[in-house]
Amino acid sequence: MNPASASSTDPVQARRLFLLFGLAYFAQSFAQMGGLIGQPLNFYLKEELGLSASEVSEYLAIASMPWVIKPVYGLVSDYLPLFGYRRKTWLMLVNLLAAAGFMWLGGLAEPASLVIALTLTAFGTAASDVIIDALMVEKGAETGLTARFLGTQWFWFKVAAVVTALAGGFLANTFEPATALHIAATVTMLAPIAVLTASYFLVQEKPSRIELAAMKQTTQSVWLAVRSPKLQLAAVFVTLWCFSPGFGTPLYFHMTDVLRFDQQFIGQLSAFTAAGGVIGAWLFGHVLARRSVAVQANVAISAAILAVLAYLALAQPSSHAQTIAAPLHVAVGTLNQIGMLMILAVAARACPPRAEGFTFAVMMSLYNAADQLSSVIGARLYEETFQQSFAPLLWVAAGSLALCYLLVPSLGRQQGQAMPLRPAEESAAG
Repeated sequence: MNPASASSTDPVQARRLFLLFGLAYFAQSFAQMGGLIGQPLNFYLKEELGLSASEVSEYLAIASMPWVIKPVYGLVSDYLPLFGYRRKTWLMLVNLLAAAGFMWLGGLAEPASLVIALTLTAFGTAASDVIIDALMVEKGAETGLTARFLGTQWFWFKVAAVVTALAGGFLANTFEPATALHIAATVTMLAPIAVLTASYFLVQEKPSRIELAAMKQTTQSVWLAVRSPKLQLAAVFVTLWCFSPGFGTPLYFHMTDVLRFDQQFIGQLSAFTAAGGVIGAWLFGHVLARRSVAVQANVAISAAILAVLAYLALAQPSSHAQTIAAPLHVAVGTLNQIGMLMILAVAARACPPRAEGFTFAVMMSLYNAADQLSSVIGARLYEETFQQSFAPLLWVAAGSLALCYLLVPSLGRQQGQAMPLRPAEESAAG
């Protein structure tokens, strides 16, 4: 951080930005596919529509496609101002679309219409995420508060994850599947409405117009980011890291049909996972962030393999299953958060000037795509190859994580290769 920038920041404007970024990430966690509607949606697809594990995962993968193409939203916002602004008006428009999707979803029951409404909500939420990140990068560079902005975003994201997991489990356990889904969708509609309103009042942005010189410079920066060896390494790492086919839909079916956990307890386990994410973020920021990338990676990989294999204790029903499940979900949430932040740290080092938002959107799209692919493949393996046996999926996941060890030496070498300094960094270095 540039101390001079931070000291000269208007305190009122800084508070407005903290409020905006915290609210936006709280709303994103609330409104994403795994948010408040996550468990009621799984419950509805399984119980009301009678879909199998593989059908549910494929259904959700289709509706989640807007999360995979996030870089497109960043490029559109970067290149094409809407009504004279690059961020504010786009942010208001996409949140309006998300709210409309949730309002529509609140009265649907037919599968084809359901997936269209879910896709619309995913588009609005994903686009809002990209634009908020781009705005955060810009304002962080102006104020020197990037690290604090990021901390605020992820804190409120995880707080919302705990709230939505508990609330989603309560809805699925208390109401009929369709009713639980409709209530969740109607309540979630308030999240994008809140971001739309906050954007109108809190986003202060200079008017912008299309300029060919700026577009050319942005294009060059995007090309530099795509060719970055650090970004390519991070992409391979995130693909292997996310390939955990035992989690997601197969785990939900296993807990419901084999372990006989009730819906409210499954929601509580999701809350434990989110709480583990809070712990992981703290550990990374206060302990691992001081270590080299190689140390971070080795610690994260080793601990993640142990956590995945610990799930073997839940492979078969037992009287201790519920007692074991809670600490396991905390551990996995902690380690997943550490791994994700390590990946983002590597991606941050690969960001050339003027392409920060695009680079992060690419990385998160890869993360989302790998996660969805893992869920689809895992559901197929669970049903067709392993005959609804959960344990073999855990060994597949552990093997994928072990392959990450092969990338650690390259990550360590890339750490010492710095990207060109940004103007603010040159000033601070001087």
